[in-house]
Amino acid sequence: MDQLHAALQLSAWALEFMLLPPIALILVIAAASVAWAALKQKPAESLFWKQRRWAVLAHLLFFPVAIAVGVLLPDGGSSSANRFGNTSLKILLCASLISCVFWIWRMKQLRWFAVGLMALLEMPVLGALFVAGMSVTGDWL
Repeated sequence: MDQLHAALQLSAWALEFMLLPPIALILVIAAASVAWAALKQKPAESLFWKQRRWAVLAHLLFFPVAIAVGVLLPDGGSSSANRFGNTSLKILLCASLISCVFWIWRMKQLRWFAVGLMALLEMPVLGALFVAGMSVTGDWL
């Protein structure tokens, strides 16, 4: 029960991360970009949009995985941070960025739409990684 509460708290903080002014500005620009590209390129009606491209939304699975690392591998109170947790978060960050590049590359004919969409999908993941990183290292802001 305690871990569930911690996971919900970290999730809430990760989503609040998106309300920070620089991040909120990026979100607004990315949302406007996706809306404009959707109007111009019509990705759902396009011959280039394939059924399997909905799998791009699986990118959001990085969010609960990052939160799980923050909950299951918190700082133990020792003088050094949890090295395994820290390494896990670094690997998750790299995998998340590689996933973004992969999906942008995969949607060749819809690149502008893909860039905006991946920016929108990456922001909550970065928030989760940020909050989980504070949990793993014990350095709370």
